[in-house]
Amino acid sequence: MDLNQEEISKFEEAGRIGRKALEFALTLIEPGATLAQVAEQTEKFIRDSGALPAFPLNLSIDNEAAHYTPFPGDKKTFRTGDLVKVDIGAQIDGYPSDNAATIEVGDTGRHSGLIDASREALNAALKLVRPMVPINEIGRAVASKIGEHGFKPVRNLGGHGIGKYDLHSAVFIPNYDDGNGKLLKPDCVIAIEPFASTGTGMIHSGPAGNIYILSGTRNVPGEPIFDHFGTLPFAERWLEGMVDSTGNYIKKMIRERKVSEFPVLKEHRGAMISQAEHTVIILGDRIRVLTQ
Repeated sequence: MDLNQEEISKFEEAGRIGRKALEFALTLIEPGATLAQVAEQTEKFIRDSGALPAFPLNLSIDNEAAHYTPFPGDKKTFRTGDLVKVDIGAQIDGYPSDNAATIEVGDTGRHSGLIDASREALNAALKLVRPMVPINEIGRAVASKIGEHGFKPVRNLGGHGIGKYDLHSAVFIPNYDDGNGKLLKPDCVIAIEPFASTGTGMIHSGPAGNIYILSGTRNVPGEPIFDHFGTLPFAERWLEGMVDSTGNYIKKMIRERKVSEFPVLKEHRGAMISQAEHTVIILGDRIRVLTQ
């Protein structure tokens, strides 16, 4: 896509607020805190900062890689030793950011090596990002750094392109060398997203994670989800006050195939997973990490 200065500025602001929201969320996670409190306060932080959440705060624990957000009335709490993937972004007029980090509740140190692996893999990848770099070189750097720590990259998850009202556009950034020699083109925004695993390095779809999105590219003006969230993901709890019964409304929209639900992504054999992520804008003469 060709980015004009107004679009670049909106991506930059979304990145700035998204990063601050991630930092804020990390300060809230402690033993006994509820996932609902952390999600609601973090999403409120984004709104109070002049943006909207690009998607519900993901709080995925231990062998969960992604896609768990609290449901209405969720009483689940953090426990000492939980390995939590914290994934959030902001959006300005539909221009989103996406960033993530992993934290161990209570700082027991049991998973510090795994956390370091995904973070250092992200840093290694960022050093390579530039216009016209082969995509598989980035994946090779991610896998190499994770391997140095004695872990495996998650092979069926990776980074992605980002566009207006589109969190996962066509570009895929693998976490290993998948042989994709296509080049990163200028004037694009991508998220680089290493996942490190103590197990096989593969994930599968688990139960629904309380995150939803309009199916395909359906344009349904007049529906609360389209009018408020466009084609970005949303949570059932965001619908409170918009519709009479959030649960029944969601079920109806799924039944009519207007809405899809995201499954929680889990490691195949129950092994631990860590994650790190930044949003990067690639221009003709420079790159900038928007969430750093």
